[in-house]
Order: sequence, then C-alpha cells, then structure tokens
Amino acid sequence: MALKDLLVLGGAGTQAAVTYGVWLSGVTGAFLTGAIPVIQPSFPPGLIAELPDDLVSRVRDEAADDATRAAQEFADAARDNAIQTDVIKFDATAGDIGYSFSRLARCFDACILPQPDPNGLYTTSIVEAALFGSGRPLLAVPYIYVGQHIKTVLIAWDGGVQAARAASDAMPLLKYAEQVQIVTVSKEEKRPHYSGRDLSRHLARHNIDTTVRTLPDEEIDVASMILSYAADHGADLIVMGGYGHSRLRELILGGTTREILRSMTVPVLLSH
Repeated sequence: MALKDLLVLGGAGTQAAVTYGVWLSGVTGAFLTGAIPVIQPSFPPGLIAELPDDLVSRVRDEAADDATRAAQEFADAARDNAIQTDVIKFDATAGDIGYSFSRLARCFDACILPQPDPNGLYTTSIVEAALFGSGRPLLAVPYIYVGQHIKTVLIAWDGGVQAARAASDAMPLLKYAEQVQIVTVSKEEKRPHYSGRDLSRHLARHNIDTTVRTLPDEEIDVASMILSYAADHGADLIVMGGYGHSRLRELILGGTTREILRSMTVPVLLSH
C-alpha cells in the first residue's frame, strides 16, 4: 500500500517534523494534514471559579491565536512544494496532547512527530500515546536538521511481532531506497523466525533487494549498536518495532526504544 494520507504535529517546536513531512509528501504524493493543538488552560479544581472571567478568556484567546499562527506557518511551509494539505485544530491540555493526537492519527496512513527535545518540545508522552494508541506507524524526526533522503534504510530486526509490523509498514518507503540493510543484534540465531534471511526472502518477493547483517551481542546496549551502525553506513532511515512495558494498564516505552529516540540523528519509523 502506498502512503497517501499523512498526519504531522504542528505548532511550536515542530519545525523539523513539519519540514520532513512536507518533503515526504512531495516524494510520495501523499496528502499532508497538519494537526495543530489548541492548548486549553488547565487550572486546579476550584481555582477557575476564583479567577476573573476576563483572565480566563484572555488565556483561551491567546491559545487560539497561537494555533492560528501555527496553522499559517504550516501553510507557508507547504506552499512552495506543490503538495495537497489540510489543517486540523484540536483542543488539548498541555499534558494531554498525545491522547487527542493519537485518536486523530488512527485515520491516516502514518503520523510524523518530532524527536523529544530536552531543551524544547519534549514529545515523549506524545510519542508514547501515538505509538501505542493510534494503530498506525510513527515517523519520529530529529529536532536537529536532517538530510532529506531515503537512499539507505536500516531495518532493526529481531524476529518479533513489532519488528515484523514495522517492516511491513515501511514497505512503501523501502521501494524508494537504493539499499536496504537488515541488521540483527545477536550472539546466535536460536529460532528459525529470528533470521534476517527470512525477512530478506520476503522483501525480495516485493522486489526489494536487501543485505543481511548480524552484529555480535557485545557489552554495549542494543540501541547504541544500532545507532552506531546506522551512522557508519550512512543510513537515512531506521525501521524498528516500538517496544513497551505494561505498568498499571499504561504502556510506556521500553529501554531500547527510549534510547533510540533520545540519541537518534536520522528519522526512525516505529510500529507497535
């Protein structure tokens, strides 16, 4: 299935994601929708009744004005690229953007979000909500500038369900790549379905040529090995399963996924 309908988070701190989304829409011919949060004020219970009405109204008006400016910036970014775009404004409180965004993303082919920036827009909770709650693949884009290419793609493969889903979700992008590398971190292939060769065979039947690499499971963590390999081989995109752990019925990012998001320097496609 081709990518025809993409959703990107807009607003303050999302410039890198919007820029990448505009470029990707131009490459794939996909329709791009900018999701602009209208941040509603969140007051402690009982406090809002004590605040002057004009103060509450002013805060809400400022939130609406911010969203209008963000929508215009999105339109300006897309104007020169001859792509079809739309804007959706959605209400959300500052700490709960992810829930609303993930619900929107369910009716798109994929969503695009900026990497969590500890000095800017810290999107970890939004990424978690979209990854585990949208049912759609997520493209996380570094908050620093990245080259806009899909020449070399690295698939981080462990034979698991999430990795299989990510490889399938990435298929429309793999067709643009000049080389696709399937990388497994393991001391040995203990299970038949663990083998990257099986995935390579499957992708070959979709006319996608691949090379298979097995990296020795050494002392450093898996995330560091994947990121180091991606840097050494000039990867433009990493494809991997997004892993989570259950805690009080809430899914949170697993250690490898969180570390990849923290240290990534190229876009990462995640599926769960």
